[in-house]
Amino acid sequence: MLRKLMLLALTIFLFIEWGPLTDERAKYGIAAGDPFVKEIVLTFDDGPREHGMQELNAVLTSGEVHGTFFLVGKFADRYGKITLMLNDAGHELENHSFTHPRLYKLWVEKIMREAERCDEVFESLNIRKTRFLRPPGGGFNMKIFNAMRRMNKKLGLWSLNTADYTGRPPEEIVRLVLSSVRAGDVILMHSGTPNTVEALPEIITKLKERGFTFVRLEELYSRGKI
Repeated sequence: MLRKLMLLALTIFLFIEWGPLTDERAKYGIAAGDPFVKEIVLTFDDGPREHGMQELNAVLTSGEVHGTFFLVGKFADRYGKITLMLNDAGHELENHSFTHPRLYKLWVEKIMREAERCDEVFESLNIRKTRFLRPPGGGFNMKIFNAMRRMNKKLGLWSLNTADYTGRPPEEIVRLVLSSVRAGDVILMHSGTPNTVEALPEIITKLKERGFTFVRLEELYSRGKI
């Protein structure tokens, strides 16, 4: 009973406040980097999509920014050419499961199989095996931690949610990011969202003017320990 209570307390703590990256937290994953280093990660979920990916890649390339894309395996397989385009452009491609289920509702073995099937698609495209897993919806529990430990993966969360999937206008996305962003933030956006593509040039320009540097999630994880 005591062990169950301790695990519950840990889960509640992680849900409420992930905190700055430390050696202890790095055992589980990352949601933000060093709050004293002006690095930011742009992450894009739920892709690749049939439409809008070329435009998104063009905006990032024009801004000399590499993003981190959490791809759904079945879409990465269906739109293999787009997946390869993102990889060839230097973006980081990570695991967002194969079918996009609520992973915390599944048994450990099924969680692992979802992640493994996504990795199998990457392997078939000669793309490196993923290091991070972002559960669809961001929900996680001890079953997910157990699955990732067995697969030698890390949890990849976020610290700033743009909610671009709600249809928020571009100017609202820009205003939200510019008013809320902090050093070390991992920003959540979504693939195939036209308003996000429209908002990104101003976001990138204004944040660079403030002295921020854009990095991939793996770079933030490797360098961001404090």
